[in-house]
Amino acid sequence: MDAELDNELRQDFLVEAGELLQRLDEQLVGLEAAPGDGELLNAVFRAFHTVKGGAGFLALEPMVLLCHHAEDLLNEARNGKLVLGAVQMDALLQALDLLNGMMVAVGAAAPLQTPPPALLAALLPQARPVAAAAPAPPVVAASSSIDDSEFEALLDSMYGNAAPGTVAPAPLPAAPAASATTIDDDEFEALLDALHGKPGQPAAPLPTPVAAAAPAVAAAPAAAPAHHAAPAENSVRVDTARLDLLVNHAGELVLLRNRLLSLAARHGSEALAAAANELDRITDELQGAVMGMRMQPVGRLFQRFPRIVRDLARQLGKDVELVLEGEGTDLDRSLVEALADPLIHLLRNALDHGVEMPDARERAGKPRKGRVCLSASQRGERIVIAVRDDGRGMDPEILRRKAVEKGVIDAVQASRLSDGECYELIFRPGFSTAAAVSDISGRGVGMDVVKTRVAELGGTLQVRSTLGQGSELELTVPLTLAVLRVLMVRVDTRLFALPMGNVAEVFELDAGQDCLLDGRLIARHRGRALPLLDLTGWAGAPAAAGRHVVVLHIGHRRLGCLVHEVLGREDVIVKPLGPLFDGVPGIAGATVTGDGRLALVMDLAGLAGDDDQPSTSLQSTG
Repeated sequence: MDAELDNELRQDFLVEAGELLQRLDEQLVGLEAAPGDGELLNAVFRAFHTVKGGAGFLALEPMVLLCHHAEDLLNEARNGKLVLGAVQMDALLQALDLLNGMMVAVGAAAPLQTPPPALLAALLPQARPVAAAAPAPPVVAASSSIDDSEFEALLDSMYGNAAPGTVAPAPLPAAPAASATTIDDDEFEALLDALHGKPGQPAAPLPTPVAAAAPAVAAAPAAAPAHHAAPAENSVRVDTARLDLLVNHAGELVLLRNRLLSLAARHGSEALAAAANELDRITDELQGAVMGMRMQPVGRLFQRFPRIVRDLARQLGKDVELVLEGEGTDLDRSLVEALADPLIHLLRNALDHGVEMPDARERAGKPRKGRVCLSASQRGERIVIAVRDDGRGMDPEILRRKAVEKGVIDAVQASRLSDGECYELIFRPGFSTAAAVSDISGRGVGMDVVKTRVAELGGTLQVRSTLGQGSELELTVPLTLAVLRVLMVRVDTRLFALPMGNVAEVFELDAGQDCLLDGRLIARHRGRALPLLDLTGWAGAPAAAGRHVVVLHIGHRRLGCLVHEVLGREDVIVKPLGPLFDGVPGIAGATVTGDGRLALVMDLAGLAGDDDQPSTSLQSTG
C-alpha cells in the first residue's frame, strides 16, 4: 500500500474510531444501568464491530483480537444468554481503556501490544454465568429473513474479520440443496436495504431461490434494482490550525471594521459612512459564521463524565446517579478541553464530600442512591455549567469558624458574612486543610485551583447550598474566547476594557456617597455597602472629580470600579501581552480600539484578588 495513502487511511480510522470509542464510554455506563436496553446494547455491539472492521483493514491484529472478544460477550447478551452485570462491565470498560491506549499507539506509529490474557479470559462468554440455553434458531426457510447475529456472521465470513486464533463463526443455517443460489451485486444491495431499512426506501424482499427443477443458475429479477447513488458529502474535516488561522483573520477584520466606523463618525462623510456600515454588516455575518465553526455541543465534553462518576462511586462504596442536561448547548471548541479538569474536580468533590453513604442517606430519609446533575445552558453571551448534588450541603457556621481558625479572616469580618459569602470562602488559598476536610465535608479541597483556572478563561464560580439538601456550584464562561464584548472605560489618558459579562450597572459617584469602613473605601449604593476599587490608583493616574463607578459581579461578590469616563460597549479581539506580563494580576491581555489606541483587557477576578472583602450592610457602617 502506498505510504501516503496508508497514512491517510490511518488518520481517517483514528478520527472515526476515536469518535466511536469516545461515545462508548457513556454508552457502556448507560448499559450497566439499563442492561435490558436492546437498542443501547446493539449500539455498543456495532461500535466494537465497526472498530474491529477498520482495525482489520489496517492489519492491527491486537485491536482486532480485543474487539472480537468484546463482541462475543456482547453477542451472548444480545441472544439473551446472559445479563451484563458489574463484573462484565468492568471487563468491557477495561477493554475500552486498552483500545484507547492502542489508538494513541496507532497515532504515534508505534507497535501494538497483545491484550493481556486475563482480560481476554474475562471477556469469554462461557466464563460468565448464563441463563438457561436458548433454543436453537430455526432453520431459515427459503423465503425468510436472517437475524442480526446471522448477518454479522455473514459479514465476518465475507470480509475475513474473524480474530486470529478463534473459531470461525458458524455458517448460516443451510437451505435445502435444491434451492441453493447465488446473488449478484444489485441483489446484495437490496438485501442490505432490507436488513437495515434505509430511510426513505421500502424494505426489499430477499431474493427468491430458484425452484428445484430449475437449472442451477441465478434467476434474474423481473426488474433489477438500480445501484443506489451514494449520498453527497455535506461535511469536510479541517485541521484545527487552519480554522484558528481563519478565526484570527476574522478577528483582525473586526478591528479594521471598528477603525473605519470611528473614521466615518469623525469625518462626517456620507459615502464613507455608508461603506463602513456595509462593511459592518458583512463583518458581523462573517464573524458569526466563523464563530459557528468553532462551536461544539457541550455533550462532547459531558460524555466522558459518566465513566468517571461510575468508577469513583464504586471506589467510595456509594450508589450515585449522574444526570446530564443541556448536552446540545454549543460551546467554543477551545473551552471544551479547558473546562474538562475543573469539571472533573467539581464532580469528584460532589461525590466524595457531598453525597452521603447509602446508610446515612437512608437514616436522613433520602433515597439510598444519590443524585448528581451536570447541566449546561446559555445565558446571554455566557455559558452556564452547573454541578448539583442532593447531598449533605454546607454549614455556614462551620465555614465561619474554620475561616477564623485558619486565619483567612478575623472574627469581626466573619460575623458580617452572609451565608452566600461564607460559601465563597472555599475558594480562598489556605482554607482547604486536612482538618477542614474532616469538619466541613471536604468542601474547598483544591477549589482555589479550580477558581484560578476558570478565571483564566474569563469565567466565574458561584456556590449555593442548603444544609441537609445539597449544593450547587455554577460555573460561567464566555460563549467564545475569540471575540470579547467589553465596556470601554477611561482612567486619565489610559483605556481599559471590562468584560461585559461581569458588568451589572454604571452610576456616577456623588460627593459624600463614599466613606471608609475598616480602612477600605466603600460607597452607599442600593441600601448596601459596595466595596470600591480605585482604578486611578491601580493605574498610577491622578484622581479626578466626577468619577464614575462600574458595578461588577464576580461570583457572589459585588465590586465597584472607579473610573473617569465610561466610553461604551465594543467587540474586541484579545491579544496576549507576552511573557513580560505573565503573573501580573488584573491583566488578561490587550486590544486595539477603533481609533487605533491600545487598551488593556482586565482580568476582573485577578483585579479583585484578596483585597475584595465581602460586602456588608449599611447598618454596620454606623
